[in-house]
Amino acid sequence: MKPNAKLLLILGLGLLLRTLWLEKFPTGFTPDEAAFGYNSYSLLKTGRDEWGTAWWQLPYTNLRSFGDYKLPLYAFLSLPSVAILGLTETATRLPNALIGTAAIFAVYLLAKKLFDERCGLWAAALMAISPWSIQLSRGAFEANLATLLLPLAVYFLLSARWALSAAALILSFYAYHSTRLLVFPLLLLAPKSRKFWILLLIGILPGLLGMLIGPAAKRATDVSIFSPTGGWSAVADLRFTARNSGLPDAIARLFHNKVTYSVPLFITNILQYVSPQFLVTSGPAEGTYGMLPGTGAIYLIELVFLGIFLSRHAKNKLIWFILLGIIPAALAKGPGYAANRAAGMLPFLIIAIAAGLPKAKRLLVPLYLVSFLFFAQKYYYHSPYILARPMLFGMQEAVSRGLALAPNYSEVRFSRSLSEPHIYVAFYSKYDPAAYQEAAASWPQNVKFLDQFDGYFLGNYRFGDLHYTDQLSGPTLFVGRPSDFPENTPEHFHIDYPDSTTAIKVSAKSP
Repeated sequence: MKPNAKLLLILGLGLLLRTLWLEKFPTGFTPDEAAFGYNSYSLLKTGRDEWGTAWWQLPYTNLRSFGDYKLPLYAFLSLPSVAILGLTETATRLPNALIGTAAIFAVYLLAKKLFDERCGLWAAALMAISPWSIQLSRGAFEANLATLLLPLAVYFLLSARWALSAAALILSFYAYHSTRLLVFPLLLLAPKSRKFWILLLIGILPGLLGMLIGPAAKRATDVSIFSPTGGWSAVADLRFTARNSGLPDAIARLFHNKVTYSVPLFITNILQYVSPQFLVTSGPAEGTYGMLPGTGAIYLIELVFLGIFLSRHAKNKLIWFILLGIIPAALAKGPGYAANRAAGMLPFLIIAIAAGLPKAKRLLVPLYLVSFLFFAQKYYYHSPYILARPMLFGMQEAVSRGLALAPNYSEVRFSRSLSEPHIYVAFYSKYDPAAYQEAAASWPQNVKFLDQFDGYFLGNYRFGDLHYTDQLSGPTLFVGRPSDFPENTPEHFHIDYPDSTTAIKVSAKSP
């Protein structure tokens, strides 16, 4: 079979694995996904995002969303699918499935450039069935953009195609916060071409201004290890203990300061992402990006092939690209093992594995087939139970049924324990964006995240605490977690997780 035919088959397989049952897997639909979909809908209808910011301003301001200031590229990429298919979960997720498929082709191009045609085809095949890529491609997760844009940027840079490389780097700058950090190191590969630098500077200037002086400027520092959750109290406590034990203050400061705290933490974080625990046994620490905790980012057999590559190509520049992709994740706070923040390393890791494959095709195919089948059965049969809670399973049914009942009540109250429930109401009701923007103008402006505030409205929908026992002025419908209600509260209906425990409870009450 000719290489082009093989590549088409690989791309077809990759597309199928990323689009089949897209509305069902991953189970649930996160607030971030709903936000991207609704912002695309709002941009289509009004030319403005949910907060009323004009489309041309978003490269400067980002999408304020819940106060997390998402980068805007994915919302723009979702415009065609939302326009054609309507505001649905499938329409919101479809662009990422296509991006994940295009990433297969990008990996093929770069692997072929770095090695040869055989390596390119194998890299494409491995990317097509990669657990990490498949899972990240099936939700509206902007981290997946890195798996396409970064290998394309490197490929165009190495191919001296300066306009295309500048375009890929510019798009990367508006794709995902982690990807933005990787643009600057990649400029070491850039030419002295004046046209390239002018084009690049014009393209990233709005984002640079937004990083420095815009409303989203605090986003990077908020999630950085250089801004610990408890401040620098851990360093101060160590310094205090050392002084109390008799160590002079100057020496205590030498051993216990921001640098001695942050650098070891950064190195430890890097080691997380090259550990067998992350790569092949435990995988990501959380399932909020549709990836299965307890499932490795790569297949077990690939650890062997990665070892072969490292033994044969210890000085290959690909190793530096892999390490570069880890840096954003290593600089971030949190539980660690964040597969979304480390997505930039995935395409380069896949190429390294492909370059380390032995030539025994008869052995490789059955090994990979068995590995893939084990992953597929876990993803399609076990993931609903594993991902239901982190992916907020049940919100679609609860909100849709609640909206159908809403005309019978003077007020419908959604608990903030449902995690930004207003965006689900807007998404599933296709709430008029102009009316949404008018309502949002009266919402609190001085809170870090919107669901920290108790009592903001979309029409007769109230979001915050339920206040179930308070005196009511009219018949009211309450939607929340079971823990939001007093014990033995009568219910209108409830939604169960796949394991049959109650996820969401809906109750009605009259004055």
